[in-house]
Order: sequence, then structure tokens, then C-alpha cells
Amino acid sequence: MNFLRNCWYMAAWGSDIGPDALIPVTILDEPIVIYRKQDNTLAALEDRCCHRLVPLSVGRKEADEVRCMYHGIKFAADGRCTEIPGQDRISPAVRVRSYPAVERHGAVWLWMGVPDMADEALIPPIIGPDNPEWAVMASCMEIQANAQLIVDNVLDLSHAPYVHEASFGGGDETTIKTQIRGESGVQVTELERGVQTMRWHLDRPSNPYTGDLNSDDLVMSQILAPGIFILKIRVYKPGVQQRPMDEHGVPLEEPLFARTTCQMITPVSDQHSKFFFTFGPSAALAHAREDFFRVGEQAFREDKAIIEEQQRLINRTPNPRMMMLAMDVPVIRYNKIHERLLEQEATTQGVA
Repeated sequence: MNFLRNCWYMAAWGSDIGPDALIPVTILDEPIVIYRKQDNTLAALEDRCCHRLVPLSVGRKEADEVRCMYHGIKFAADGRCTEIPGQDRISPAVRVRSYPAVERHGAVWLWMGVPDMADEALIPPIIGPDNPEWAVMASCMEIQANAQLIVDNVLDLSHAPYVHEASFGGGDETTIKTQIRGESGVQVTELERGVQTMRWHLDRPSNPYTGDLNSDDLVMSQILAPGIFILKIRVYKPGVQQRPMDEHGVPLEEPLFARTTCQMITPVSDQHSKFFFTFGPSAALAHAREDFFRVGEQAFREDKAIIEEQQRLINRTPNPRMMMLAMDVPVIRYNKIHERLLEQEATTQGVA
């Protein structure tokens, strides 16, 4: 798979980077070490001493610098070598790559492309654990599959009644038909770096959050390059479409409740990905956030199981090709945007 590079990939949750820690991560098959400087901002270096190729993450943090503990060579946060024990002159060639690193929305973001092209305005507007309007919890899981399979999965909500039969309550025929009708009427809007969707699941009879109460669910989502999914669901009493709406087709009344999830897909290698996620209700239901999160986490484990089986079968299939159907419109349109961004990188030579 060709990966986009001139974009921000999520590398960790900010809470995972302690003041004295050297945290190793791998993104796009590149080993990286992340640490905090004395002012609490982040630094990210190639996790590979240029001398004998020992990981800097098994070294020692000294103020804002990292010392390789094989021969004591020390590197600054910009990758420059600042000390070689027993040698006064240091060639400018003795250095490691540094990566732009920003902490925002409770997450750590690394720019994997040309450093001078790093644009903080492109950091995805996820709802993180520090957002006061939502009571989300955050976690991460490893998925042994290509990142594109996971992106396809989050774009394709038509899988929910089947894959999430046990978690999101899609098991009975009426609920399945309700969700399928919603997917057939999905509205897809193309963005500069992704797609936005809007769909209704009307008179839904089975919902793990409403018990026996039927509901009309407004499902709004965005998928942004390089693989950031932001989903918000507003749950209303049935018949809401006959009541006042704004110019965008969103009800003016307050929902019974709202919930959100953000899913950040980071390729470790061609068939290994990290799946960062948040899940929870609006702040008004903060007392129930653990219950919401438990359901979401179970659903993502269901996704992980089926995607890993899919990857295993793809690996056994000569010249694998997938047949696209009407339900795949969001997938097809996002993939075209992804290809356009890849072509732009190639034609502008904007790849590190």
C-alpha cells in the first residue's frame, strides 16, 4: 500500500508520554522515539543511532536531549549530534531525522512527510478525552491487518447489523432492515481531504442505550486523510423528521442523548496497524461513560476479529480483487480522494 506522508498520524495518547519516558513507536515502518522536553512539549527522533544503529529508545533522556547508551553519543531534539565522547569535532552528517510533533486533543501527532510542509491546521479535529463537552474514554488496540482494510470498515456502516449483532443490538430482523434502509439513503459530501456522510436510522427498535424505547437516530460522520474517523450520533424520539429542522436537516429539538466515537488508524507496517479510539456520550451523561465505552470497545473487538480474518484470507488469495456494490459509495469516493492526495505528493515531490 502507498501511504500518504504529508499528513499527521496519531502516534500515542498524550497521557502515555511521561516526563522522563522514551516511548518507541513505529509508523509507516519507521522506528521513532517520542519524549517530552523540559517545557512539556514533544520531540520525536528517528529511533536509530546513526553510529551503530542501536535504538535511542533504550538510551537515556538528558534534559531536552537523548544519549545513546551504546557509545554515549548524544542528540538534540532537532536531530543534531551534540556530543561524541572522546571526540571534539562533530561532523554535521552525524545526526538522526527529527519529526514535527504536536500534542492536541489529548493525542500525539507526528508529521511523516517533508518537515517544512507540516501544517498544524491539518491536525484532525477529533473529540479527545480532554474535551469538556463529551465524556469519552480513550484506548488503543493492535490490528494485524493493512490500514486500508480498517479505513474501509469505518466507512462502511452497513456492516454494523451483522458484525455488531452482539454489541450494537443489530441482531433482530427489524433492526437490520432499519439500518439497511438508512445506509441506502446515505448522503455523501466530498471534502478537500476526505468525505462526510449523513444518514438516518428511523424508528430503530433495538438500541443498547435506549432499552425498549424506539428511536430515530441521526448518524453523522467524517473520514479524513490519512485515516481519521469522527462519528456523532444523535438519538431522538420517533417522528422527528416531521418536527422542525434546520437548513442542514438537523432537528432543532434537543436529542434524548448523543454519543460519539473517534477512530484514528495508524499504519505500523503493511499488515500491522494501531487503532486508537475514543467512545462515550455527551457530558450530560458523564456518569454512564464507562457503560458506553464498554459497548464501543466490544464492537471494535468484533471489527478487529473480522478484519484480521479478512487479511488472512487475502494473503491466501492469488491476485485478490474486491467487488464493489452500491453500499460502498463512501468507500469509493474516499479512496478517490486518497489517490488524488497521493498523486499530488508524487507530482510536487513533496515526500521526505
